[in-house]
Amino acid sequence: MKPSIHLALPLAVLLAVTACGESPEVLFAKAREDFAAENYQEARIALGSALGERPGNSEMLALLVETHLRLGDPDGAEGALRRLERAGGEGPAVARMKAQLALLRQAPQQALALIGADSSVDGWRIRAESQLALGEDMAARDAFEKGMAGGGDIRLASSYARYLLLNGDLTRAAYVLRRMQVLAPRSYEALVLAGDLAAAQGRDDAAIAAYRKVTEAFPGRVPPFLALANLQDTAGRVDEASALVEQAGKIAPDDPEVDELRFQLLSEKGEWEQIRDALQARESSLPPGSALSMTYGEALLRLNHPEQARVIFRRAVLLLPGNPYARLMLGEAQLATGDARRAWSTLGPLAATTLARPEVLERAEKAARMVGAPEAAELQVRLDPARLKATMALIDQGEGAMAGQDWNTAVSVYTRLLQRGGDPEVLRRLALANSRMGDSATAIAHADRALALDRDNADYLYMAGSVRVAAGKDLGEARRLLEAAALVDPRSRDIARELKKAKAAAR
Repeated sequence: MKPSIHLALPLAVLLAVTACGESPEVLFAKAREDFAAENYQEARIALGSALGERPGNSEMLALLVETHLRLGDPDGAEGALRRLERAGGEGPAVARMKAQLALLRQAPQQALALIGADSSVDGWRIRAESQLALGEDMAARDAFEKGMAGGGDIRLASSYARYLLLNGDLTRAAYVLRRMQVLAPRSYEALVLAGDLAAAQGRDDAAIAAYRKVTEAFPGRVPPFLALANLQDTAGRVDEASALVEQAGKIAPDDPEVDELRFQLLSEKGEWEQIRDALQARESSLPPGSALSMTYGEALLRLNHPEQARVIFRRAVLLLPGNPYARLMLGEAQLATGDARRAWSTLGPLAATTLARPEVLERAEKAARMVGAPEAAELQVRLDPARLKATMALIDQGEGAMAGQDWNTAVSVYTRLLQRGGDPEVLRRLALANSRMGDSATAIAHADRALALDRDNADYLYMAGSVRVAAGKDLGEARRLLEAAALVDPRSRDIARELKKAKAAAR
């Protein structure tokens, strides 16, 4: 959750009034306690009251700067920094504050210049995060390791562990988590990372238990409630997930992630009228291709308004050509409006993959049959209950292996599925699994085969580029492929991050 960083004036005045009678020293002590407990909003309020009486106190101002930085408030931090410097604040600690502020303002080169040769743990963290922002992954990892060797702290360890999770290095992430549990066992960062690591390892029950601990220890934080809700939803416990989302909504009623998950769960329950009624007034403000827009589109489709749904999903497909849900819903809307020819054109490619789910096969078979396409007979064969059950068991095994990073099993499963025909989706998964196993030559070969089957697909362009980056091979081609992927899907953070890596590695 991103906490609010500006307080309306009347409320600020009210809070200051309630603090009357407490000395600046008492308020400062309270602020330090709140800061240590990661209650940054409360710390900011207490510091504001204390500084009202001691406007030039450099210790209070330094803590105020750090508080604004933790809240992700660059404007507040910059104002407090100016006050701190006027009060005589200087030296490495102030330079680190300025570097952190530069990072918040997305100026990593400036942050690196400001941090200079600072070899403190916080200096290594800021250096590592700056290098990550520049795509310098190896330099970032080296900085993280040096910071950990220098004793580490919970912020550096948390930032490093998140980087490791993002890059699939679960073994090293587990080691860093153990260090975090020694450094600050009851900290928010350590408790949350325990859940995130368990989830990444496919240990859902352990992840649920871990996130429950976080919600009990930090009941005012939204992310663990949402993480727990997503896991309960995956386990089929939709009512439990909905209750958790409602709790999150009480903490942050305007949080868009809470909003999206609430409507997703309503759609899983089939509460289409409730979704339509709630989103109808917001229809014009829903960004095309957004989760809420597509949930609204499905509600219209289920409530027998296929023409309106068709418009919504057509826009979504134009913006997100690789999104299978958008294509499936568009195809279904086209069927519902009697446009079987376009429905088959939309659904046929979705059904072509060996990994197609039953709902895709069923709708594609209907469209193929309506237009007399010869593929209808093969789709009927694939929908045979016995064959479908066996295929789905294999697909589920492969997905479980990928989720749990069991790369040997993943390669075995997808190699078997590949025997059913050249399939770019299967090849993409094989490329990733082989890359993670360190077999770069095979990974590149699989990724290139996938791309040859669909040269304009952002996912296949991304995979062909990323396996080269991971291998440190053919980096010029990797950059070209990732630039092409970014043109197809300019909103993808994964593509943008990998492209930064490729540019940095090619220098």
